[in-house]
Amino acid sequence: MLTFEKFSGINNVLASHRLGGSELAAATNVDAGLSGDLIRRVGYDEALDTCHKNLHQADGFMLATVDGGDLIAMDAAGGSRTTLYPSLGPSRVWYCNLPDGRTTFSNGLINGIASGSAATAWGVPIPADLGALTPLSGDLFPGDYQYQLTYVRLSDGLEGGPIYSNPTPVPDGGILLTGLPVLEGHKINVYLTSANGDQAYLAGSAFNDSFAYLGKNEALVLPCRTDFLQPMPVGTVTAFWRGRVLTAVGPVLYASKTNSWELCDMRRDFKQFSGDLTLIQPVDGGIFVGTTKELAFLAGTEFDKLAYTRVLDGPVVLGSGVAVRGELVQRGQGAGQGAAMVCIAGRGIVAGFSDGGISRMTEGRYATDVTEVAATFRMVGGAPQYLAVPQ
Repeated sequence: MLTFEKFSGINNVLASHRLGGSELAAATNVDAGLSGDLIRRVGYDEALDTCHKNLHQADGFMLATVDGGDLIAMDAAGGSRTTLYPSLGPSRVWYCNLPDGRTTFSNGLINGIASGSAATAWGVPIPADLGALTPLSGDLFPGDYQYQLTYVRLSDGLEGGPIYSNPTPVPDGGILLTGLPVLEGHKINVYLTSANGDQAYLAGSAFNDSFAYLGKNEALVLPCRTDFLQPMPVGTVTAFWRGRVLTAVGPVLYASKTNSWELCDMRRDFKQFSGDLTLIQPVDGGIFVGTTKELAFLAGTEFDKLAYTRVLDGPVVLGSGVAVRGELVQRGQGAGQGAAMVCIAGRGIVAGFSDGGISRMTEGRYATDVTEVAATFRMVGGAPQYLAVPQ
C-alpha cells in the first residue's frame, strides 16, 4: 500500500528510479482529487446484457450500435429501443447533434440523420440520369434548351442538387420528357432554360417517369436554388460550427451550407490539409483541426475567410478531441476563458483556446503512442477529468 501526502501526477517520461515521492509511472482505476489526493475509482453495474458500441447522447435520446452493427435509439434508461438503421456495420460511428434535435451519423461508408424514432438519408441525391427529350408543339420560342432535374423529398420538402442536360433543339415550342429516374419518397422538379439561355427556371414537377411542358417562356420565373449543390460527402470526424456541419474526408475538411446541413457546395466549401483529418474541434475564435501530421488552427468566423496557422507539429490522435470550458483548464499560471478543447497531440495531452493558443499540459511528464481513442471530459467530485480510452 502506498500513501501520498500530495499526488503530483503521472510521469512516464523519467526513469522509474528517478521519480519523486509524489509521482507514479502509472495508476489504474483511481481518480485524482483537487487537493492532490488519490481516490479509488467507483465500480459500475451492468444495466443491459446487450453489447452496445458507439454510444452518443443526442437530444432526448441515446444512439448506439448493437447486434453486429444495427444503429438504435433508446431512452435514458435503455429500456425503449428503436432500430433506426439495420446493419450499419462494426466500424466506428461519428455523430453531430443538430439544432433541430436530430443527429447526423457516419461511419465513413454510410451516413444519415437520426431522430429518436427514424432515420433519413443525409441529403437528397442527385438524379442518376436525365431520361429523354422529345420535341412537341407548344408556346416556347424556338431555340436550344437545357433542362435540369432535382429530387424533392416528400417528407420534408428538401430539394437536392440538379443533373444538367446538354442544349437540345426545341423547334416547335414544347417538350416531352420520358424515362425520368423515379425515386421512392421523392418527386422530380423539372427546370428549363430560356431559348439559347443558361439559367434554368422551374417548369413543374413529375411524380412518375414522364413530364411535358407546352407553356410560354414568361411563365418560367422561379430559378433553381440548389445549383451546383450536392449532399454532404460521407466522412468520419464531424462537428457543428456557426450554423454549418463540418466533416472530414481523408485530408479534406468539408462544410455544409449555413443552416442547410444536408447541402454542400463541394467546389468551394472545403479546406485541404497535409494529412488525413483526426480532429475537428470548434472554439469561439475558430476551429482546431488535427491531422496525422499536425495540429492547426483556422482563425475566424466565416468559413471562406478562415486563416490557417500550424500550432503543433506531430500527429493528433483520432477521436481525442473534446470540448471543455476554458476556466477548467490551466493556461500558464492561471486558467483559460471561453470555449476550449483538449486532445492528444504530439504524444501528449494538449489544451487549445479560443485565440488559437495551446498549452502542452503534460510536456516532459507524460507521453503516449496511442493512435485512436474514445474521449470525453467530465467532472468527478468537483475535479475536471479527461478520459481517453484506446480503441
